Amino acid sequence: MKRNLQLILGLSLLIIWITGQTHHSRASFFDMSQTVELEGVMTRVQWRHPHVRYWIQADIEYGGEEWEMETTPPSILERMGISPDILVAGTRVRVAGPPSKLVANAMEVSHVLLPDGREVLLHTGRRPLWTENAVERNLQGFEEEAIRAAEASADGIFRVWSRGRDDDRPQFWLDSYPFTGQANAVVDTWDPITGINTGCAGKDMPWLMGSAWPFEFINDGESIRLLAEEFDRVRIIYLNEQLGNVSYSPLGHSVGHWENGSLVVTTTHISSMSFNGREIPMSRNARIRESFSLSTDEAQLNYEMIVTDPATFTEPITMSSYWIWRPGEAVNPYNCIETPGSWTNIENKTLLGN
Repeated sequence: MKRNLQLILGLSLLIIWITGQTHHSRASFFDMSQTVELEGVMTRVQWRHPHVRYWIQADIEYGGEEWEMETTPPSILERMGISPDILVAGTRVRVAGPPSKLVANAMEVSHVLLPDGREVLLHTGRRPLWTENAVERNLQGFEEEAIRAAEASADGIFRVWSRGRDDDRPQFWLDSYPFTGQANAVVDTWDPITGINTGCAGKDMPWLMGSAWPFEFINDGESIRLLAEEFDRVRIIYLNEQLGNVSYSPLGHSVGHWENGSLVVTTTHISSMSFNGREIPMSRNARIRESFSLSTDEAQLNYEMIVTDPATFTEPITMSSYWIWRPGEAVNPYNCIETPGSWTNIENKTLLGN
């Protein structure tokens, strides 16, 4: 680091585990044990998926170079009341966040201090660094007309489902998994730097179902469409179909049926290597059983996933979570766009200093 760069070491940041909020592991790319703080002028803003990006021309006393900063995806920020016009090019700011492990002059930005003294918290679970005058993060409200339309069209599970506040739901992915020896051999050699997608490649099964974005069930009669906002993914769930000549695919082949009002889905023929963003080698015999169950008041959709794969896990694994119904919510276009020239696109990624 340059001598004029103020490096705050040992700052303990409260990091709330956010299911699927980013499609790559932050700790793989950023040194979460350190926090860089610098001041300068925003030179460019990119408000689009997969992540919001800012560029700042640092003041001379902070090195005088341009920094690239990554933060939370725009859909998440907008739903928490952080609009794109709050940080625009030409704004003088102070920023803080962990530095990149891969390249110089890149960081993840979590705190921004505006000229008027307000502090923008770009990540859930953060406390202000410089002031108690933080821009409030609240779940987005909806127009009355949209709410009434959603209430009129809701039919059982056929509506838009949301995750709600990040700290309101339990952790979906497990802390550890009962890997077989064969699977452990692959997991131990996996490199998070080169192995995680940082661009616009969509999430596959079962990783997709840990998403923090809304999704919608649509009744097509003999099948059900599950529209996931993240990466504009679409799953087709066939009802009471007998398996025939089925091809393998990243989302697999899903067949569903109703059990006491709950939708039960069995997915096979999965060709994905992305169990939960890590290169966990699911075999072609992997089988996923999902259950979607409405609460009595129909305000919550309870979810359970059971994954069976004897080549990867020594026993079936069970994970669960839930979504909530917020009338007026919509599945918006994701419209992911790669960022040419960004640190996320560098070839042959290696840790700084290696």
